[in-house]
Amino acid sequence: MRRLLVLLALFASTSNALAGEYELPTLRGTQAFVPVTGPVVVPRWSGLYAGGQIGLNNTAVDATGATAPLVAHMLRVLALQNEQLVSEWPVLGKGETRSVSYGGFLGYNVGWEGVILGIEASWNKLGATVDAPSTPLTRAVSAGCCSYVVTSDANATMTINGYGTIKLRGGWDAGHFLPYAVVGAAVGQASYLAAATVSGTQTDPNTGIVTPFSFSETNAKNGAWIYGVTLGFGVDFMVMPNMFLRAEYEYVAFLSVANFKPTINTVRAAIGFKF
Repeated sequence: MRRLLVLLALFASTSNALAGEYELPTLRGTQAFVPVTGPVVVPRWSGLYAGGQIGLNNTAVDATGATAPLVAHMLRVLALQNEQLVSEWPVLGKGETRSVSYGGFLGYNVGWEGVILGIEASWNKLGATVDAPSTPLTRAVSAGCCSYVVTSDANATMTINGYGTIKLRGGWDAGHFLPYAVVGAAVGQASYLAAATVSGTQTDPNTGIVTPFSFSETNAKNGAWIYGVTLGFGVDFMVMPNMFLRAEYEYVAFLSVANFKPTINTVRAAIGFKF
């Protein structure tokens, strides 16, 4: 018995020594260990924002009927207008020009289950001048008792100084991206000039008397307010928690003013900041 106790004591001391020299690995179970790297930042599109923008604009003006009221007024008492409708002769056409615009915007977004709804107001400085193409027409016609050789000539110019919009926005929260579409109203300031001249000769077949004539009339206004509608689409990209970049297309159609019908197509880039 004494020898057995001595052997057990020697075995125990040997086991403790080996355990101290060789440490067994710690078992962690079946779940993988994932180190903590910090909080995940999720873009937040809701709230107030503002920014600046620059765009490339294609401004078109349909001035086909810009001088029709002027001609109709000049010839209102003559059979020439009543029978030959000189005011409707296609002298003017549609012109367009390209220019750069710049401005700013202010808006507010509300998020709901991935859908982003908002309202945004903007103003753009434009300064685009459009000259309508003019093609003088000369025709030999008869009206009443006489025959005529008539030349109708005209010119028309419109300058859009700037315009603003107020738009409803609807988009989808795609993380760092916010694709969206817009629809709204537009208001702008413009200056325009329309001038018409109708000249020619009147020949009385009974007497052979040839009578020359010439009529001119002008319609002009500076700082006229114009109103219309707008629609478009774009995408915002969050580059920092409180800063985003934007690419956008916008179409604006203004109501006819003095028989000028302007439209604006714009592609623009913008930078915005959230508050």
